[in-house]
This record gives sequence, C-alpha cells and structure tokens, in this order.
Amino acid sequence: MTLRTRISVDECRTRLACVVDEERRWSSGSKPMLGKLRETTFRLQKRRCYRNSFAPCFLGRFVARDGDTFIEGDFGLHPFVKVFMFFWFSGLVLFVALVLVNPSAERPATPWESVGLLLGAIVMAALGVGMVRFGRWLGREEEGTILDFLKRTLEADETA
Repeated sequence: MTLRTRISVDECRTRLACVVDEERRWSSGSKPMLGKLRETTFRLQKRRCYRNSFAPCFLGRFVARDGDTFIEGDFGLHPFVKVFMFFWFSGLVLFVALVLVNPSAERPATPWESVGLLLGAIVMAALGVGMVRFGRWLGREEEGTILDFLKRTLEADETA
C-alpha cells in the first residue's frame, strides 16, 4: 500500500509524533494511536481498551521522491507476535516429529499413547490458529481506522 503527500518527510514524522502516543508495554496517554517512530520507518496501531496482540498494525516507511513523500507500508501482526507464533508452531512441529520418529528406546510407545500425544498437538495447533483468527476478527475494522488516520494526519492520498 502506498500513500502520497506533498508534505516533507520531516514534517510527516513531526505530525505523527504530535498525535501518536509511544507504544510501550503499559502505554499511557489518550491519543487515538500508539506507535513507534524512527527516522524513516514507523509502526502504528489503534489504541483500544483491551489487549489484542493479534490486531493489525501498520508497518510503514517514508520515502522522499520527486518533491513528494510516499508512505509505503502494509498491515500485519506486531513483530513480537510473529516471532511468538513462529516458536509456537515450530515447537509443535518438533514435538510431533519426536513423537512419531523417536519413541522411547526403553519402553516402546503403545499406539494409544502416540494417538493421545498427536491429538494434543492437533489441539495446540487449532488453539494457535484460533487465537490469531479471533484476534484478527476483533480488530477487523482497525485497518480502515489506521488508514483514515494516516490520510487525515498527513494529508495523503492512495496511489496505484
């Protein structure tokens, strides 16, 4: 997704800094958006009165070109959540591989023990997918809210 504005990169960053509270573990403040601003990159998410780690956040960057500023970015999960889910599903894959490939040498596993362990892994996989989908469903309208916020704040229009 790309937005275009006639405002300079420095002015864009200044405007966002004025209307966005810094994203922290326990963010205080009353501004409608939370974010992390750097020189040319930023992350925005909507402030909400509940915790939803799986809600979308906008990961963007400022690019100065031809006298205009382009805001390039996309919506996705918070980077920490991506890492967490990577370890969640990697652990499941490793667990299933160990259950199927490497039963105890001292006592061979009975088929029922393996089935029980595999069913537990299936439940954990379903729980992981369910958490992500439910969190995305709770934040289903936040992408539009963040996009409208960026357009208003930076006087920007979408480009093709």
